[in-house]
Amino acid sequence: MDYGQLIKRAWNLVWEHKFLILLGVLVALGSANGGDGNAGKAASSFGDGNAAIQLPSDFEFSLRGIMDSISIPRYATISIVIIAGVLLVVGLAVWLLSLVSRGGLIDGVNALEAGQTSSFGEAFQAGWQKIWTLLGIGIIPAIPALLLAVVTAVAAVSFFGVIKVNTITTSPNIVLAILAIAVVLLLVVFTVFLSLLQTFANRACMLEDKPVFAAYKRGFSVLMENFGSALVLLLIQITVSLGIGIVMILPSIVMALCCLLWPLLILIQGVTSAYFSTLWTLAWRQWTGQTA
Repeated sequence: MDYGQLIKRAWNLVWEHKFLILLGVLVALGSANGGDGNAGKAASSFGDGNAAIQLPSDFEFSLRGIMDSISIPRYATISIVIIAGVLLVVGLAVWLLSLVSRGGLIDGVNALEAGQTSSFGEAFQAGWQKIWTLLGIGIIPAIPALLLAVVTAVAAVSFFGVIKVNTITTSPNIVLAILAIAVVLLLVVFTVFLSLLQTFANRACMLEDKPVFAAYKRGFSVLMENFGSALVLLLIQITVSLGIGIVMILPSIVMALCCLLWPLLILIQGVTSAYFSTLWTLAWRQWTGQTA
């Protein structure tokens, strides 16, 4: 595989057909991980005998008093629930839009490389027709990620012990903690592998009309047959991403702080998404014996 030619061809396609960038923007919107994480801390002391975490004796009383002192009006609660529901619906809609656009990118690049014509509407329609299959393909990598969260919680509780509740205290189970950590590492590797395999399954779905599990089977077959080339391509993507990330550190901070520059930041992310998607689609065509 001529990687230099592949990289150049992918850029030319994206630059010459701007609707691919628009699809990339929609993909980037659904792929962004936003949100705040706030960690609360409570005063605690370690017990002498079993190293379990123990809270002060008056902690339960103080916490109950604080909770009793908090009074949230009914209308505020209803408003919070409504806002949360709307945000959830909007988030799901954006994610589905991202999946459809991801499929549209694959179809559009494939059509252009095959000497046919394509447009935003045609590519988006092609992705829309496969929305349920793309949804199934997108959900599968999330399953081990969910298991990972559960096992991580078990590992943490097993290692640090259980917080004292009333008069019951349990000691940390080192063996269980080690087993849980091992499972966590396996799930991390499996999740990363499934995420890479999803790239192949999406193309098997869009370009070979495979259903969910058949798409993963076909994607796995193509990946194993071309593992060396796929690994090199993945390293190229990681290197390019790191380079872009380093160059864009300061501009990204400036654009993130100034809301007027957010569209520019999203546009850059869209170009990157469109380019890498095009790169993998061109590679897929070569791996499966298709010619331009």
